Amino acid sequence: MNSKYSIRIASKNDEKKVTSFIELVDKDFYPPLSQRSGGIPERVERCLDTDEANFLVVEPNVNRENSQSEGFIGMLGYTKNWKGQDTAYINFLATHPDYRNLGISKALYMQLEKKLAESGIKRIYLCTWSGNPAAIKFYESIGYYRYAVVLNDRGNGVNTIYYKKVLI
Repeated sequence: MNSKYSIRIASKNDEKKVTSFIELVDKDFYPPLSQRSGGIPERVERCLDTDEANFLVVEPNVNRENSQSEGFIGMLGYTKNWKGQDTAYINFLATHPDYRNLGISKALYMQLEKKLAESGIKRIYLCTWSGNPAAIKFYESIGYYRYAVVLNDRGNGVNTIYYKKVLI
């Protein structure tokens, strides 16, 4: 990760920034997160700075000249103890459109994996949809394998793909 950016765990004080970031990338998801049960407000309430769930966020370092963003430039949401004490679920991963292809998602993921492994997590789960080839390629490149596909789950011809990774 570039020294111009830093990763940290979100806090309740970040609620506006977390919400704004999800709204910014909402249409990148299928269906958009705003159209899912509970919408964005419930997602933020359920996942921000709780005992079992939170977000890792990326922001430009304060001393960065000509920063294009006052908010987050990447974010990863997760829930611990999802299917038992030693599991976690990634429920959100996105990079600001102006900062894509710079390794931000990979840096977020690697930091989360290290954090989860240190806390005793042995398996991480996530899902994406068949029309998201960039995510499919990314997840498979970092060691995830498909364990289930639900056909037409998100619409005609749009499948949900479930992934799992066992941490060593």
